[in-house]
Amino acid sequence: MHSRWFLHLITSITVLLSGCSVRDMAASGMVSFGNEYISPWFMASDDTDVMCAMGEGMGAMTFPLGPNVDPMIPMLTLASGMCADEKAKEEELRFLRAMRKNDVATAQDARTLQKRWTTLAARRQYMGYQAVVRYFGDPTDGCPQFDDRHEEMSYLFGMFGGLQAFQSDLNTGGAAGVSLDTMPKALAGLQCVNSDAFWGIPNGVLAVTDITKARLDNNTAAEQAGLARLQQAAASGEQQGVRMVHLLEATLYASQGDEANIKAVVRKHVAVKQETPANPDLKLLDEMTTRGIRLISDKLWTAHTGQRTPFGKLGTFWDDPAIPSDAMDIDDLL
Repeated sequence: MHSRWFLHLITSITVLLSGCSVRDMAASGMVSFGNEYISPWFMASDDTDVMCAMGEGMGAMTFPLGPNVDPMIPMLTLASGMCADEKAKEEELRFLRAMRKNDVATAQDARTLQKRWTTLAARRQYMGYQAVVRYFGDPTDGCPQFDDRHEEMSYLFGMFGGLQAFQSDLNTGGAAGVSLDTMPKALAGLQCVNSDAFWGIPNGVLAVTDITKARLDNNTAAEQAGLARLQQAAASGEQQGVRMVHLLEATLYASQGDEANIKAVVRKHVAVKQETPANPDLKLLDEMTTRGIRLISDKLWTAHTGQRTPFGKLGTFWDDPAIPSDAMDIDDLL
């Protein structure tokens, strides 16, 4: 009787250990396959809707694989977070249109859905940040040693997602439960990433933080230094054909209600993208930027006219002296 019980115990332990081993092997295989095949194809695509769908669809087959798959999670949560954030922004446009018509019920409904989608975006973005912290360690404990560029990019996306999560959660009164120490830790982590090697994003984010703080402190000298750093970061991305810092610039000015500078950034993005094609290996990141900038343009257009940026007219605005019929649009460059 005891021998049968002991045999059953040994068999159960063996199965459990085997299960863990299989899961770890699957996770390592997923990361390796992702780095070798999925990520290059993904990044070279110009179909941002595919990215959105992939971020949402791959979660169920990736997250259960355990900690060994953590380096892949930030890319997926960056995509799925973008999906939810865009839906929140669409509800904000609906809110603006309703307010123009004094339709209070519709405006309130739009605000409710905007907060729901923003909360979901924060949760997804925070998941990517937490995966990076699990895998690489607390950013305030020092910079990790990256094995390759894939790990460094994963770390960048995770830290960037942490900042997005913090801001999104702040906008909904903490509904997503993002830890208050996420922002300082993510900012510390960004300093571990080679900014010039990653399109100026780390320096761009740090510059936006410096500018915001300088304006709160009424420190003109610090503000000018931050703006110079931001311009340098933008130039780094422009030269590499990945203009993600343009979106940081537009978002900064949008948060301050600075319409003149928002328009300037949108026009710059359209012009620069025409002059320098996107990096063919990283078209997705550049198209994500254009998509985000278009939404900021849409908000301006909607607030002033009740409709989003007209088709074929990104880079133009309702109060321009004249909008030529052949005005260039980013869609024409695809």
